[in-house]
Amino acid sequence: MASLATSLQTSSLPQATSTPITAERESVADTHHRPDLFQSPYFFFYGMLTDPTTLAKVLKLRDRPGLRPAMIMEHGMRLWGEFPALLDGHPEKPIQGVAYEIRSQEEEDRLVEYETDMYRKKGCVIEFRDGSKVPGVTFVWNADPGLLRDSSLDLKDWLLEQRDGCGGDLLGL
Repeated sequence: MASLATSLQTSSLPQATSTPITAERESVADTHHRPDLFQSPYFFFYGMLTDPTTLAKVLKLRDRPGLRPAMIMEHGMRLWGEFPALLDGHPEKPIQGVAYEIRSQEEEDRLVEYETDMYRKKGCVIEFRDGSKVPGVTFVWNADPGLLRDSSLDLKDWLLEQRDGCGGDLLGL
């Protein structure tokens, strides 16, 4: 996905700007030097990272990660090529996926690198099948919305297509 992201980047993408370091950014930076400050958030995944094998490779885990079926409500979904992309503030229906509680700043950094600059982290409320809710983080579209196309995307169907097409082990939702 990262190579596809790199090849599709255009001049319409947001440009990095220099901003003063805020207290929030300072505390995030400190977790690299002070692992004891790291708080393990739940991340919500809705595309290829719902596949435990893919997620284990991205995070460089020896074992398959424990994923919990979950959903979020705050976003709409479009397609970027063949990949689903969440949009801010366009809720249409619940987005089904999985949640994973990351264990280190290094895992979070690997997720950010995998998602590329085309996506950015965004807070969300993750709801599990038992009705419990936790604050979490997901990745939302961070580029020109014109690169996305509408779709009557059913994430379950998309995941089945991906599994069948790549012989993967995508989690059935």
